[in-house]
Amino acid sequence: MTRENIVLWATFLALLFFQPFVFNQFQLFGSINPLVYLLFLVLYPFDQEQALFIVLGFCLGLGIDFLGQTAGAHTVATLTTAFVRPKLIRYAYGSTAEIPARYIDDSRTFNNFLFLVFLITFHHFLYFIMVYFSWDALGLIANNTFFTSLFSLLLISLISRFYSK
Repeated sequence: MTRENIVLWATFLALLFFQPFVFNQFQLFGSINPLVYLLFLVLYPFDQEQALFIVLGFCLGLGIDFLGQTAGAHTVATLTTAFVRPKLIRYAYGSTAEIPARYIDDSRTFNNFLFLVFLITFHHFLYFIMVYFSWDALGLIANNTFFTSLFSLLLISLISRFYSK
């Protein structure tokens, strides 16, 4: 097992436990808490096997739901985001451009930022649709998606800086 794989598994396990027990305790304005476990979806190498990534995304979402005693919204949102991630990568980095092997290997700051925004916003939108599951709550879904995405983007950006090239 390579050092990169060990760091990836340690990140997976750490986020699995820190999200429900630490990050869910952060309440900005009473209802906005960051979903930092998406850092795993960001840091997983772009050139690795997609099927394994989808299974790991499912396991991460299921673990967060189980430990946080939620009803499956994390699982659905994380699984769907893991499935759609190659498309989000192509949108952020360009379909004809050379896509880096990993998020932290790329020096194109704007493309990295776009990838983070696309991934986090997509996940949060799906998550809040699953939580509220009502047309009447469309404004609440948009509001929570926007503010939670900003808070998550800030924390994920800061934490991802600790992962060196």
